[in-house]
Amino acid sequence: MKPIITFLMSSAATAYGGSETYILNVAKNLVDNFNIKLIVGRGNFNEDFIRLVNNFPVNFLSVPFVSRDSKFSGFLRKTRLYKKINDFDFEALTVIASINKIRRFISDSNILEVQYPTESLIFPFIKNNIKKIIHFHGAWPPPLYTHTRGIINRYTHAIITCSKWSKKTLEQRFNLKNIKVIYNGVDAEFFKPDISNKLNIQHNYNNKLTRFGTVGRLSKAKGTDLLFRVASELEGMAEFFAVGPCEEDFFQEIKKSKIRNFHLLGTLPNNELPAFYNFIDCFVLPSLFEAFGITLIEAMSCGKPVIASDTGGIPEIIDHENNGLLIKAGDFNSLKEAVIRIINDIDLRTYLGKSGRQKVIENFTIEKTYKELKDFYFNVLK
Repeated sequence: MKPIITFLMSSAATAYGGSETYILNVAKNLVDNFNIKLIVGRGNFNEDFIRLVNNFPVNFLSVPFVSRDSKFSGFLRKTRLYKKINDFDFEALTVIASINKIRRFISDSNILEVQYPTESLIFPFIKNNIKKIIHFHGAWPPPLYTHTRGIINRYTHAIITCSKWSKKTLEQRFNLKNIKVIYNGVDAEFFKPDISNKLNIQHNYNNKLTRFGTVGRLSKAKGTDLLFRVASELEGMAEFFAVGPCEEDFFQEIKKSKIRNFHLLGTLPNNELPAFYNFIDCFVLPSLFEAFGITLIEAMSCGKPVIASDTGGIPEIIDHENNGLLIKAGDFNSLKEAVIRIINDIDLRTYLGKSGRQKVIENFTIEKTYKELKDFYFNVLK
């Protein structure tokens, strides 16, 4: 009989993001070796989640929660309370409030893995025979976890994180031990160079200019404001396209501007991302901090050159000037110079794209990730 793994992630069914994509892909690809259950927040389910539960033997429980994208969470971010309990904390707590339903749902599980550190507050209330794992998708645990980690750690059997940098930071800042690094991976046959993969763009743009794109939460933390500034200075030289949910303040800034070469495309389901990557000429991720950057390896797998900040786990992906360009995080001039370099040097663009895809095939395939995960879970169960 196959072991049962339950993944708890409040936003997995209702939001688009790197962590959400990761957990849905994991669920899909582990069904041959494990029975998979998901606990998610209730709401308007996204296309990726609907596709997963309709096509794979995955059981799920949805519970009420207050999303970090809600108006209340927006209000919370503007108060003093935010330093003690942030929007991620509150989102997790509202899911854990359904503790009785969750306990019944996972009563037959062998493993419970949470994707946000604060969700681990549920551990003391779960049966002792269920192995408990925290998956850190970054090295910046929210306030509530940092205050309670001493208690939580007594109930935690294992920890996973997504980069060597994240592991080192967690060890140094929080004295966490026995952390397993498992890199995120992509399906290189799904994310691949394909000029026939057309994307329907309902925006006016000059298709003769070099096209730059970014994917993720469009915010200052992701450096999207810097990319917007670069776009404003390069009108007539390049077009810029941004995919993902946009922070309200940043959205209003763009809306008020007269910049015509920066295009907000909204969120795209995972199955449409290869078309986007193939549509652009270069992918840009100018984050102020990034534990890994799964969108980087998606774009690289599609044979696109990438520009990204030299922060967090990104240097574990990009070898500067070999399979991408690294820039100083938060440095406008560094970003602008890299963009101009890509515009002017087609040979460099081609070289970086080819070597970037090779880096993914050798190091960051979905097959490699799932083999490491499978071995890790079976080892936890010993």
